[in-house]
Amino acid sequence: MRARSLLAALTLTLGGLAGAAGYTVQTGDTLYNVARRSGSTVEALMALNRLSTSTLQLGQVLTLPGGVSALPPLPPAGSVGTVAQPGPAAVQPAAQVLGPAPQTAPVVLSATPIRAPQRPTSTRLERGLFTPSRLPVAAGPTLRAASTGGGFGARPQSVYLQVGYEAQTFNNCGPASVASVMRAFGKQVSQRDYQQVLRPTGGYTQTRDVSDLLVRQGFRAPLRRSGTVEAIKDELAAGHPVIVLQYHSVYGKTPHFRVVRGYDETQGILIMSDSISGPNVALTERDFDVLWDMQGRQYIPVSRG
Repeated sequence: MRARSLLAALTLTLGGLAGAAGYTVQTGDTLYNVARRSGSTVEALMALNRLSTSTLQLGQVLTLPGGVSALPPLPPAGSVGTVAQPGPAAVQPAAQVLGPAPQTAPVVLSATPIRAPQRPTSTRLERGLFTPSRLPVAAGPTLRAASTGGGFGARPQSVYLQVGYEAQTFNNCGPASVASVMRAFGKQVSQRDYQQVLRPTGGYTQTRDVSDLLVRQGFRAPLRRSGTVEAIKDELAAGHPVIVLQYHSVYGKTPHFRVVRGYDETQGILIMSDSISGPNVALTERDFDVLWDMQGRQYIPVSRG
């Protein structure tokens, strides 16, 4: 009888352990986004799961704070971009997405309340600037389930915009970034065309001056603050290249303008046309956020007026 009781207790214990599940990594997840959605940080999740890299694999199971096994979507952080409608080939015209959006059934998400996202707790970069091993296809990125808000919105899993590139002269990253963006809309200009306007005394370019110049040239170019990686990706999904002011490659050193031209959520990266480093350089989402932690995370999404 005692042996039978012990066996029953052991069975219950093992059953409970088998039923204890963490969060299963989905298509498009990055450790950065999972950390934000769970109210944690990349560093905390890496320690909790004993990870040696921030790269996630589809189907990988993560232990999250509080034993959470499902995450709500991020709150809207700007324009959502493409919206997938039920039925074949239904996409909104504002996005850079071609091809049909698959019909999807409603998904019941966890009732866990959305927690305020936390910024990285360390300014040490996990990888720094690098050249990605592959670039997204410019013409037809694939839709995936929404990660930026309620409803059935969708955003491309990857986006790559055709923008210009010009290697800057000394201290001329602002004018070079403006020229690169304007070339994306068919205006063949160079950094010399606007250097005197943006740097009349030879000093640093100001974000407000960049925004005002682009508006005078007929573009929509609002200067925004308190930016997030999700907001940047939403703008890119809508076809808008984004000028950002960040530290170039080391936190606290060399403020620098560059143009964000794409992202790839399968790699967890943002891709930039950088007048110092090259036309296709990348940062992980976390490193991008770390280097952006200056002057209020300003950004200027650019579109036709």
